[in-house]
Amino acid sequence: MSAGLIEGFQQRRLPGDGLEIDALVGGNGPPLLLLHGWPQTRMCWSRVAPALAAHFTVVIPDLRGYGRSDKPEGSADHETYSKRAMARDQIATMRALGFERFDVGAHDRGARVAYRLAFDHPETVTRLASLDVIPTADMWARMGAKEAVSAWHWSMLAQPDGLAEKLVGGDPEWFVRYILAHQSAPGFVFPQDNLADYLACARDPRSIHTWAEDYRAGWTIDRELDEKNRGWKLDVPLLMLWGERGTLKGRDGLEPWRAWAEQVEGEALPCGHFIPEEAPDAVIAHFTRFFGAAR
Repeated sequence: MSAGLIEGFQQRRLPGDGLEIDALVGGNGPPLLLLHGWPQTRMCWSRVAPALAAHFTVVIPDLRGYGRSDKPEGSADHETYSKRAMARDQIATMRALGFERFDVGAHDRGARVAYRLAFDHPETVTRLASLDVIPTADMWARMGAKEAVSAWHWSMLAQPDGLAEKLVGGDPEWFVRYILAHQSAPGFVFPQDNLADYLACARDPRSIHTWAEDYRAGWTIDRELDEKNRGWKLDVPLLMLWGERGTLKGRDGLEPWRAWAEQVEGEALPCGHFIPEEAPDAVIAHFTRFFGAAR
C-alpha cells in the first residue's frame, strides 16, 4: 500500500467509534475536517489541503473501511457502514484532537457522512460544504431511466450476497480506473500519487467489501434516516459546489438542498465529479472564503 501522505501533514492513528481511524493533521487555526469519497482515500485532498493549512488546522481522515483506517466486517443491517456510524467516527477523532466544534468540507460519500453528522450532532458542525452531492434519499428518488445508466454503480454495489465483491474483486484496479475515467471530465489526468493510493487500497479485498457495504447502507439505513429527516432543515450554512459534468448532469445543485438547509449557496464548476482534484483552485478559494466567513 502506498504511503497516503501529503507534505506538511503528520500521520496520526486516532480513535473512531470503537475502531481506529488513520488521519493526516496539519496547519494552524480553526479546525476544518475534510472527508473523501469513493473509490478514493484522503489523498483526494492533496491539491487542496496544503493551501488550506495556512488558515486552518486541517484534519484529513480515511473513512472507516477506506485507506489505512480499520475495516470491520459489515453487519446484516448494514449499520456498520452507515453514514451515522461514520459520523460518530468523526466526532471521536476530532475530540481526540481537542475539537468539540468544527467546519466540515466533504466530497462524494464523505459529504453524506458530513450532512448526517450535521443532522445527528448539530452542536458539532459550524459550517458544511458538500461537493457534488445531494441527499441520499433524493438520489434514490431521482433514479429514473437516465440515472439508472449514469449512476449504475449505486444499484450494483448495493446488491446483497457478495455480488459486488465478486464482480469488482475480479479486477479491482481496472474497475477503479474505469470509474475515475468515466466520472471525471474528458482528458483529466489524476495526480500520480493519488491514483497510486487508490489502486493500492483497491487491491485489499476488505476495501471492496467496504465499498459494497457503504452502498448497501445507502440503499437501506442511510435512505431511511434521510426520509425520517425529510422536512427538517439544517441550521448551519451550507456550501454546495458541483461539476458541470458531475453527478447532477447539468441540473441545479442548489435546488434540492434548499429543502434540507436554511442557508444554501454555491455554484457549478467547469469539471467532472472529482472536484478537489479537477478544480483545486476553485475549492481553495471557496473554502477559504466560506469557512473563514464566520471568523
